Amino acid sequence: MSLTRYAVRALRKVGLLDRLTFDVPMLLSGRTVRIPMIKGTGFIYVIDFEPFMDDVIRRLVPLFPGVFVDVGVNLGQTLIKAKSAFPDCDYVGFEPNPACVAYTRRVIALNAFERVRLIDAGLTDTDGEGELVLWMGTESDPSATLLHDFREKRDDQREIPVKLMTWATVEKHTAIGRLGFVKIDVEGSELAVLGQLEPRLKRDRPITIVEVLPTYDPPMAGRPERHRAIEAICQRSDLRIHRIHKTDQGVRLEAIDTLGIWSTQALSDHLLIPSERVAEVTAIYPLVGR
Repeated sequence: MSLTRYAVRALRKVGLLDRLTFDVPMLLSGRTVRIPMIKGTGFIYVIDFEPFMDDVIRRLVPLFPGVFVDVGVNLGQTLIKAKSAFPDCDYVGFEPNPACVAYTRRVIALNAFERVRLIDAGLTDTDGEGELVLWMGTESDPSATLLHDFREKRDDQREIPVKLMTWATVEKHTAIGRLGFVKIDVEGSELAVLGQLEPRLKRDRPITIVEVLPTYDPPMAGRPERHRAIEAICQRSDLRIHRIHKTDQGVRLEAIDTLGIWSTQALSDHLLIPSERVAEVTAIYPLVGR
């Protein structure tokens, strides 16, 4: 553990981190970046957050050139990974949580990231205003969702008003070029996002990594139905679904026809690969058991 991480952990342990605001340099994704610590917000960067994503970005972005679209920015974790690997990439991020948008703008400014467009709205199938459920009650809750029935209600959850935007409205305000790499992490709203992007998935043929949380067994209400609708979009768009396994040997892929019923949180990440590019991707990431 670096001295910086040790110091930040120590501040948290003694209860001071939530009272302080400061910036710290950290080595993340092979690059030294400045990270805001704003009364505890930013501590997620002290943890080794989704290291598999660094590898996926570094290996697959060159195969799928174009705009890097990040739906569900949260605190900019994927932004830093993308800009560390490819500083000149065109990045477009969507985030409805005002606190996360403000924090991410601070990350962008501190690190002088260029060619970044941050859209302060949730990408979905309606324009206007909605409510974001902060399920854990925290300001920058990474489990925040636009779906009120996505999880069992907690006593400490709360809702905040947010902006919603369709892809058609986005493109009225800002021209977005050919999509290359798409990341979707939206806590249950991935069906709406994929529905908005469906014409571009058919036209641009990007690689898409999407978190689809487990159905669990017995299935949670609404999840199997949403998953079947996602499968239908993939079929119409001629995309092949591959579940990502993070193993000691690195990333392995499992080709699946349906999302099915599963309960393992670690198997929530999926690659949607254009059918004509499956051989290229599986040459980099072998199938499970090979």
